Amino acid sequence: MLQLARHGEEWFTDPAAGSVLFGHFYDLLRQGGARLPERRCGVCGTTRMLTERLEGRVSCRRCYRIAHHSACDGCGDVTNLERVLSDGRRLCQRCTNKLPDENAVCVSCGNQRLIAYRGPEGPLCSTCRSSSQQDTCTVCGMVTACAFPGSDKAICKACSDQASIDVCTICGNERQCRWPGTARAACEQCSNPRGPCVSCGEVRLRHKRAEDGSGYLCWACVPPIIETCTSCGDDRIVNGRIDGSPFCPLCYPRQPESFRPCTRCGTVTRLIAKLCPRCRADQMIREMIPDALASSDARIAHLRERWFQGAPSKVIYAFERDTVACTLITRVLADPSLRTHAYLDQAGSEFQTRAVRSVLIDHELLPPRDELLARFEIWLADALAEIPDPSERRTVTQYARWRHLRTLRGNTMPSRAGQLSWRRIEIMGIIEFLSWAHARGASLASLTQADVDEWLTSGARPFLHHFLKWAGRGDRSRRLTAPAAPSVGLNPQALSDDERWRLFADVTSDPSIDAHTKFAAGLMLMFGVRAAKIVQLRAEDVTITEETVIVRLGAAPLTLPTELAPAAIGAASNRTARRMFVESIEQEWIYPGARAGHHMAPDTLNARLHAVGIPPRLARTSALIALAQELPPVVLSRLTGLDISAAIAWSNAIGANTSAYAAAVIERVGTPLPILRR
Repeated sequence: MLQLARHGEEWFTDPAAGSVLFGHFYDLLRQGGARLPERRCGVCGTTRMLTERLEGRVSCRRCYRIAHHSACDGCGDVTNLERVLSDGRRLCQRCTNKLPDENAVCVSCGNQRLIAYRGPEGPLCSTCRSSSQQDTCTVCGMVTACAFPGSDKAICKACSDQASIDVCTICGNERQCRWPGTARAACEQCSNPRGPCVSCGEVRLRHKRAEDGSGYLCWACVPPIIETCTSCGDDRIVNGRIDGSPFCPLCYPRQPESFRPCTRCGTVTRLIAKLCPRCRADQMIREMIPDALASSDARIAHLRERWFQGAPSKVIYAFERDTVACTLITRVLADPSLRTHAYLDQAGSEFQTRAVRSVLIDHELLPPRDELLARFEIWLADALAEIPDPSERRTVTQYARWRHLRTLRGNTMPSRAGQLSWRRIEIMGIIEFLSWAHARGASLASLTQADVDEWLTSGARPFLHHFLKWAGRGDRSRRLTAPAAPSVGLNPQALSDDERWRLFADVTSDPSIDAHTKFAAGLMLMFGVRAAKIVQLRAEDVTITEETVIVRLGAAPLTLPTELAPAAIGAASNRTARRMFVESIEQEWIYPGARAGHHMAPDTLNARLHAVGIPPRLARTSALIALAQELPPVVLSRLTGLDISAAIAWSNAIGANTSAYAAAVIERVGTPLPILRR
């Protein structure tokens, strides 16, 4: 009280100058409700733990250490000294780590590394000391991998991450922070020191101090250690050393000396975080789908068991890259309310969500849907919203529903990209046409034929024929006309029969080509079946007996030749589709696609045929020319599934129609038709 009577006003004005007892008294007053500012370091002014005293003022440990920096006898840097040797030399932490007695064989991983802790069982490196082991979390009570195992502070990663969430005092964002719950809370991005690189000048994370001590280098500017690899003899970056000999990143993982026993199963191999690839992948899968979540739903449990059978490299690669699919599947499985197509539509692009959507549909966690049609409907709504006039927007919407959506929704087959591309082009052409009319002060109801002709002569898209005809019938506009888009004629260019049979023999006899590609090549080279028809083959369309293989492409069954039968059997028996981490068995399609419930895209099959040296268009044309010369159009249509009008067109195009051929001959020679007598 006497000291307070003498120095109280000065101490309350500057509490850092007070004694240790006054500091405790000051903090108790604040805890009791007194409106006093928090005590700060008398040197840097931060609200750290004030455990030191510097020049008569209370200071933090950091300022105290900076004030006592000295020149290191090893590297010469002015920094904090960590160790004094027997000969009197004083070393910093960096030079101390280079001493021989600071490195030893870790008793946990068996690697020669810098030792962070020497316990009763032996030395431990920093990685093994901080590694998680199975224990009961003191927060959630679950038995899982915990930090600080074997102590009363054991905590799992999920609880640890939740406890570390705080508002960063530097950037103001709510993130996982260091020193959460204190006035020093800082997120990982803000707590890592950044500064200008002495080499490139960019403000980046500090990676290594420059050799001359002038500053820090960023990761990109640190010169790599390049030496001659002991195995391959090339001058490459050193990835590891065995008995002092350098090895490059390609050769070091192949050396048996770099293998270590897995800490879980004991398998001696190249370890990833002290685990073999199989155990590491299983650990990642259990982090994604914990035991409690798997036990709550049999479908999720079956999904996890399927993932356990997948390739470990795929799981590890996806997790290490922190892909959108891994993050999304974890969130969706944990929350049943998120297992909807609407949530996946807004969670990412179609490419990012395709794998997640497919694996959920395969395990009946999400209802199937026509994905291309659904995305076309979303696009159509956004495109029609650009029409400013409400009545015209309603008219185009009705036309799109009548002409496009009605047909697509009535299909029994999934939609194809080719079916939707020309529909998008037509809708965009109509929108551009109406926008052009509005710019001229006209509307759909007031347009004349002269306006349509002017629009068509300006080089715009000529896809107005069906829309103008439909709008005129419904009295939404005058009766206007526009030319229909020209149809693509038959291409007479084809392969010779010798070349076609040579390609067929080369493909069917090559063991490196998979059965699906062989089967498609045979159907295209022999029967002229297009790729869009081949990918629509279902499992019940192929019938396999002891003697023959029958394929139903059209109304009548088609018996395959002996050379093509093995490829058909192989394709029908191996209907696997790529999914997340594993291969899924498709129950419906012979050619399954990347999307669940969809067949392969025709462009993908054409690309595979091109890769083995078969031009799809020429192969199909040559086969149809040969068949049209031998079979009537009706038979050709029933066997190959070719439309009857297309079959007739092919017959007429190559002169296979006998009456047309005879008429042409008579007209050319000038002789009368012979009279047939009974």
